[in-house]
Amino acid sequence: MKSYKSILPFFLISTLLLGLVVGCSFTREKKLRGDGFTLMYKSKSAGGYEIADMKLASVKVSEDEILRQLRSIQYEELALFGKKRAVFTRKQANRIGGLIAKALNKSSRNKIIYYELDTPDGATEGNVFANGKVLNWRFSSIRGRVFSNRSFNGWGGSNWILLPGSRQRYHVTGRLLGKVAKKNWIKVPLSRNSARELEEEKEYRDPIPSQKPRKQGRVRAEPSRKQAPTRNKPSGTELEKKLQFLKGLYEKNLVDEEEYNRKRKELLDTFL
Repeated sequence: MKSYKSILPFFLISTLLLGLVVGCSFTREKKLRGDGFTLMYKSKSAGGYEIADMKLASVKVSEDEILRQLRSIQYEELALFGKKRAVFTRKQANRIGGLIAKALNKSSRNKIIYYELDTPDGATEGNVFANGKVLNWRFSSIRGRVFSNRSFNGWGGSNWILLPGSRQRYHVTGRLLGKVAKKNWIKVPLSRNSARELEEEKEYRDPIPSQKPRKQGRVRAEPSRKQAPTRNKPSGTELEKKLQFLKGLYEKNLVDEEEYNRKRKELLDTFL
């Protein structure tokens, strides 16, 4: 009887911890999905032990900064006639650059950003997050080809590796037999303005006002400022329906390309 009473508290605590873990695993993340592109926040632990042990940073980046990095990332197929190619075409970079920049600016330090872009050859997917003064771009697949450490991925096609450009480098991990470069993961330095953390940016924009002596005389009342009405953000399902409807109008030549891109950007801005 005594042994049963000693085991009961341990059993209750274990059950409680298991419930918390399971509950957290089913927590819904904010997701943007539409027009062949998926973007969502994930906890850094979802990226594996390598990211979970890293100290992530909150950054302020511009759309131009993200566009520059997207266009600079290149890879090479490990085939007999493998070629050096850009991971993202110029059109693809222009399509997703603004959304990734907004997601990074609103991301917290314990989150990474997952993205998936549909291409004619297959999906390009991976994670992006800030660490120190660099952005980390880690790819799990490029144009439908999943990354593998093997030189060749069977008879179904060749594998690939990223090719770091100027000032870019592989992420390196330490192992028992020495350091290993992750060739699907590169670090790209941020510009000085983009590397500034959010706390420093807030301190710069909101300096402590100096107190000045008030002049005696009639005090003029300041005009009341009307608060701008706030718009409710659409849900992911509503946004996807609107994007599909807009795409249908464009395919039927009911709106031109300029109007389509402008309306699409307005819809996405209301969600982020």
